[in-house]
Amino acid sequence: MDKLSFKTKFIELIKANVDGLSQESKIKYMKKWLRENEQKQQSPTGVIDKHAGLKVGILVNTTFKNLVASQALSDEMVTKLQDERYSKYTFDINYPFLKKIDWRTSLSEQRKVNGYNRYWKDDIIINGERYFVCSEWYERNKPKYIKWLNNFGD
Repeated sequence: MDKLSFKTKFIELIKANVDGLSQESKIKYMKKWLRENEQKQQSPTGVIDKHAGLKVGILVNTTFKNLVASQALSDEMVTKLQDERYSKYTFDINYPFLKKIDWRTSLSEQRKVNGYNRYWKDDIIINGERYFVCSEWYERNKPKYIKWLNNFGD
């Protein structure tokens, strides 16, 4: 389906009268349907099947440590992973993937955002620098993380 057809169909669905659903609710259901459809389309290629049994947090923790150990991350990628917008767009997470440790501040405070721990306790060393890795992962983030991970041949 081309973009124009999709947009036309989307607008028709938004305008359609559905008992008990607001436009906002319809958009929410459509987004959920699109995510599920995206997962189904990726499944036959083995992208999701390879990691199907793992919870997303364990998947991120283990595979990212492997990337670091194999020195697969460029300095440019490490910089991108510290950017909140890149992390949101690439993984659909709400915090930067990596947070560089500042030794002038308490480590436990650096792991927190608005008073809540958002980074794993164990730090990781990349190119001689120490970082915290975001701990806020949900199943909806898994396909995007796997897509990103596949760029490294994992």
